[in-house]
Amino acid sequence: MTSQFFSTMGDVLTVTAVPFGVGVETGKISYTVVFWLVPAFAVLGASLLGKRVSHRMATARVDYAKLLLAIAVMEVGISLLALRFHGRLATLVISVLFVSLYAFAKEGIPRLLYQVAMYRYFVRSEEYGQLAGRKAGLDVLAALTATLLASLVVDADTWRYVLLFDALTFVGLALTLWLAGQDPAPEPAPATPAPAATAGRPAVTGRPTVTAPLSAIARSGPLAVLIAVPLFHGVNASFVNYLPLINPRLGLLAAGASITLLAVLRAPGMVLGLAYNRLSRRIPPQLWVLALPVVYVVATALFLWAPSLWSVGGVLLLGGLNTGVYAPSDAVIRNGIPTEHLVGFNVIVLRWLGVFQALACTAALTVFNTRGVDLGWLAVIVAASVVGALLLPLIHAKHPVLAAPRAEPAKPSMEVTPA
Repeated sequence: MTSQFFSTMGDVLTVTAVPFGVGVETGKISYTVVFWLVPAFAVLGASLLGKRVSHRMATARVDYAKLLLAIAVMEVGISLLALRFHGRLATLVISVLFVSLYAFAKEGIPRLLYQVAMYRYFVRSEEYGQLAGRKAGLDVLAALTATLLASLVVDADTWRYVLLFDALTFVGLALTLWLAGQDPAPEPAPATPAPAATAGRPAVTGRPTVTAPLSAIARSGPLAVLIAVPLFHGVNASFVNYLPLINPRLGLLAAGASITLLAVLRAPGMVLGLAYNRLSRRIPPQLWVLALPVVYVVATALFLWAPSLWSVGGVLLLGGLNTGVYAPSDAVIRNGIPTEHLVGFNVIVLRWLGVFQALACTAALTVFNTRGVDLGWLAVIVAASVVGALLLPLIHAKHPVLAAPRAEPAKPSMEVTPA
């Protein structure tokens, strides 16, 4: 838990202080957009490793720990370069390289396997619900501390030291996973009856097993996740990720004050994660992953229509709910997906996450470079993200986790109608 606490602190500091530090230092929102555009391609690259990960399930824990250590060494070197070179171009290139490695290791590979199965390396699957609440509590403290610290280092122009701190958290998390974690026991294979012999011929064995599609209730959760995750990243990459730099242009708040408000308003939603185990008994995870994206889109639309401190507050408040309630709901749903389909499903979600984020960043970059902070065009990007996300279930309608169960054909009647 301790290593995870500092890892969360490093993550929040990296995605908050570094992009906004560069944006404030250079005065360009477009530079900040790059910090989400380039990592989108890193995430897409990680999605290409889906088959390799699925074939190395037995060694996934140690493999990931080694990968983290290797990237930590590279990131320590990059962070030292960032402290040495302060030119505008050098700052952008070095920082983007660092964040790309971070995205590959912390946003790409984990979404294939580690993010969902992480605590299976330390506790049993049935204990995850209770552990999710305690983890959420630590995440609240880590995120609040890191965001407040980010506002200070951005104002003081000392954000470069964040790179070194985050690289060192990679080391702690990797060693904890490697030395303290344990590989979960393999799940027993479901017992299936041997096929019966027919017409004097022996039963045929060795054929691949075909898994029946999930029921409508069981597949509602994965369907909602497939829509919500790319949607969240598309909307965030449209304008939400850059609010601390957009707010000063709209005359709402200075950058440092915006980051502080970000920390304060996200805290209540994250605090709800402390009671997630009880919340999930009253409101099922399927409902959380379905309702929160809808409310979030409405809040972002209100901001784009009438920007104010109130509409900014609504977006940030819901951002905390997405972290404190949506994230554990997502994890619970994915933990219920059959093991043989989990990595494949994660690959689909990860690829669309990268696609939506990359397209939204490219569109936002075009808007900021040509039209400035044009809320009308940013609203178009958000609308495109919504439409695209709603089409995803149609694209993957035949996936075993998402496919609707087929209706069984009616059996012919054996009754004989009298003449």
